[in-house]
Amino acid sequence: MPRRFSEQEEQHIREALREAARSIMGPRGVRKTTIDQLAHAAGISKGSFYRFYSGKEQLALELLQTWERSFHQTIEQRFRSARPAGSAETAEVLKAVFVEDFPQQMMLSGMQGLFDVQEIDYLRQRAPDEHIRNMDEQDLRLFERLKPLFRQAGLTVAGDDRVIIAALRLLFDAALSALQHPGQGPLRAEHYHEAVARLIEGLFLVLFRAQPGRGRQRLQT
Repeated sequence: MPRRFSEQEEQHIREALREAARSIMGPRGVRKTTIDQLAHAAGISKGSFYRFYSGKEQLALELLQTWERSFHQTIEQRFRSARPAGSAETAEVLKAVFVEDFPQQMMLSGMQGLFDVQEIDYLRQRAPDEHIRNMDEQDLRLFERLKPLFRQAGLTVAGDDRVIIAALRLLFDAALSALQHPGQGPLRAEHYHEAVARLIEGLFLVLFRAQPGRGRQRLQT
C-alpha cells in the first residue's frame, strides 16, 4: 500500500509538480512532456502523480487557468490606468491588451510551449466540462468588473455578455496565431496588428453603444 502523505507533504508536492510543469511542460508543451519527467522532477513516483492529478493535461489546464487569472488583473489595471473616454480610446486600450500586454505576459510566464496553437487545441479537446464552465465564469466575472469602466468611458453594452466574451476569445485566438507567424513573407507583424485593430473596431461598432457626443473614430494602428 502506498505511503500516505501528510497535509504539509501534499501541499509541498503539489507546488513541486506545478514548478516542474512550469519548467518542463511550459517551454516544450504537453505532448512532448511525460508524466515520468514531471514526477521525477517533483521527487515522487509516477504512481503517486495520479494521487494529485488525473493526467498531465489537468496539470497544464490548472497552470493556464492560474495564468489567465493573473492576466485578467493586468487587463483590469490597464483599463483603470488608461481611463479611456469614448469608443476609439477604449478600443485603443483593448488593442494594447492584445498586441502588447498579452505577448509580454506570455513571455514572462516562460510557458510559450503551452500557448502553441496546436497545444491549446489539444487541451481544449480534453478539458472536462467543469473546467470549461470555470473558465467561462472567470471571463464573465472579468467583464462584470470592466463594465463600470466602460460606462465611465461613455459606452454601454449593446449585446449579450456571452457573445462579447466569445468574440474576445476569437480575438485571443487570432492574436495567438499572429504571434506564432514567422513574418518572413509578404504578411508581416504590422499587418496582423492592423488586422487585430480592425477586428476590435468592428467589435465596438456592433456590440457597444457610445453615449451621445462621444462619436466613434477610426482606431489608429
